[in-house]
Amino acid sequence: MPDPATSLRTKLTGVCPAAQPYALAQLLAEHPAAIWLVVLEEMPAAAALADDITLFYRALGNKAGLEIKTFPEAQSDTRNLRETLDAASDRLAVLSKLNGLRAVPSAPLIIITTPGALLQPVPALVDFASREVELRRGQVQPFQALLALLHSYDYDSEAVCETPGQYAVRGGIIDVYPITAHQPYRLDFFGDILEDIRTLDPVTQRSGESCPAITLTAAPQIHALPGGFSDNTEGRTKNWSGQTPGGQLSRSEGCATDPGLAAASNRKPATVHAAEQASLFDYFGAATNAVLLEPKSLEELFDSLAPDGAGPMLERFVQSTARLFGLSDLDLTSELFDGVSQEMTWDTESLSHHRSYPAERLLAHERLQAEEYSRRQFLEKVAAWMQAGIAVDFVVSHQTEEDRIRELLGETAALKKLKPRFLHGSLNEGFRVTFREGKSDSPGYVAVSETEIFGRKRARRAAIGRAVATPSAVDQLLDFSELVEGDAVVHLQHGIALFRGLTKLETRDGVREVISLEFSDRVTLHVPLQESHLISRYVGLSKVKPQLGKVGSGRWEKARQAAECATLDLAAELLGIQAQREAQPGHAFAPDNAWQKEFEAAFPFSETRDQARAIVEVKTDMERTRPMDRLLCGDVGFGKTEVAIRAAFKAVMGGRQVAVLVPTTVLAQQHLNTFRERMAGYPVAVEMVSRFRSRKEQQDILAATAAGKIDVLIG
Repeated sequence: MPDPATSLRTKLTGVCPAAQPYALAQLLAEHPAAIWLVVLEEMPAAAALADDITLFYRALGNKAGLEIKTFPEAQSDTRNLRETLDAASDRLAVLSKLNGLRAVPSAPLIIITTPGALLQPVPALVDFASREVELRRGQVQPFQALLALLHSYDYDSEAVCETPGQYAVRGGIIDVYPITAHQPYRLDFFGDILEDIRTLDPVTQRSGESCPAITLTAAPQIHALPGGFSDNTEGRTKNWSGQTPGGQLSRSEGCATDPGLAAASNRKPATVHAAEQASLFDYFGAATNAVLLEPKSLEELFDSLAPDGAGPMLERFVQSTARLFGLSDLDLTSELFDGVSQEMTWDTESLSHHRSYPAERLLAHERLQAEEYSRRQFLEKVAAWMQAGIAVDFVVSHQTEEDRIRELLGETAALKKLKPRFLHGSLNEGFRVTFREGKSDSPGYVAVSETEIFGRKRARRAAIGRAVATPSAVDQLLDFSELVEGDAVVHLQHGIALFRGLTKLETRDGVREVISLEFSDRVTLHVPLQESHLISRYVGLSKVKPQLGKVGSGRWEKARQAAECATLDLAAELLGIQAQREAQPGHAFAPDNAWQKEFEAAFPFSETRDQARAIVEVKTDMERTRPMDRLLCGDVGFGKTEVAIRAAFKAVMGGRQVAVLVPTTVLAQQHLNTFRERMAGYPVAVEMVSRFRSRKEQQDILAATAAGKIDVLIG
């Protein structure tokens, strides 16, 4: 190990995982630095850590903002091309920001990374800086020279700019999507003067807010791997948009390659030589601090991943940082921090030790009463801490959750004295700080999350990713690349046939590509591609092989006519049923009350346009005097369950019981968990009957339902 004086090292112990973001925020405030490097074991925890650091940093009274970026591992061995490109872009975005900070310092930059990402090489700083350019509004920039620059940076010229690494030209306008950006930009030229820079919506292609400047970075180079995304991908190339089936992306030899991609795939790009490879530490300035979360585990990871062991990388930490902190729960031996002169001890604990939850055997209102009792006990304990002088913060995700908590606190005389400060965030686990070395005069600090208050873990809003245009849902034509030879299809005029592939046929007009279909008696019909709209996939209701159509027999036409007659009969029957329903009076639910609005506002995600429309229409139906008759259709993951949950909650608020019918036992359990999680904090009893319940439990649940003690029954 190098001379300990090279870097001032501090060891912090006693910081439980739940309190780590708070401790990190304290370090950021007490030891200001332009750059902070935070190293943790796994990257999936980075987004939550970034949110919580920002939350507590602001809560400490720091008005200056933080810029937090993740530096992930290169993923050139993945089959998901989008993930590979996103990881490469995120790495380049960090390098671009560090390169810019050397010239123009800005708000503190926090880089969250893992040992695997740090061990992967990056382009040398000089090489990277030579492949990056800044464009500012109002500058003189020759139009054709910029197009040549984009070509040299290996950006793809497209008719429409939709994904990173693309650009489009229309008159005196260039639309470009920088590799390191999260959205494209529109560059408006007047001759060779860059008059304006605006954000661009890749879906609507409409310009937005004006920007003073953007940075263009050369596109990354990603090679196809043996046995990568599909068979025979070795040596094949793919454009940035990911629309060509085959191998991974492969960029031209002059682009700014991230050597970490080569390290991840155990092969080196042709344009990157050993002398050109560098480490992320080479981009740091003198004012850089670093924090290792659980240094003992990180050292073991470095030792297992690095060919030369952990020693060389640990030396880089000491040599390249002004201050080095080790943050851990237990005081474990560590090569970096053993024997350091500065050691601080914290005493922290998770609030899960102070919050009990109802036993699984409790049902219906017994479960609700047990949950209310546990919540009240916990809040009374928090009130006692506050009376003892301990600072208390309640972290909630939305203003409506804050209103609901204030309502709960006002229900009991003992809790009315509890006046916590409310912070808006997505903390998943509360914690308590009882002692901090150097701050003995402070009685402590408590952060309470929704997990302890409502007994649920709040789902975090997904991080804002790169804006890309997805294929239009309007195009519903059959994709023949999804068919395999022998699949059953339906020809509009001749009936059911077997797909025999796309073939080439010699005609008087030359060679034409056709769709070959096999009918009864081995008759093959070649359908021109321009008539592909006549063909659709066969969807059968049984596993029996369908009878193939016979060309020229008229059998298919008779079958179609019979189906049309049967459809008309069914429609007439449905009309009769609907007429009877319209004649019967229904139950009109009252308009949304305060709880309904609070409940809906607590939804942790943003509703899609179709989902919001369905919610409004369903609730409108419920408020009418006519019986409700609505079928809601949508693909998996499109938000149908949330529509049902809101309708069920509205029915319960109207004094009615709700039955939810699901097709499988597993889905019943999933819906039970979802309904309980969403309705936690409200006096709504949710139960389930399925094979996961014993016969006695099912009988008790049904009896409780008949007695009106269960509000929502799933089965």
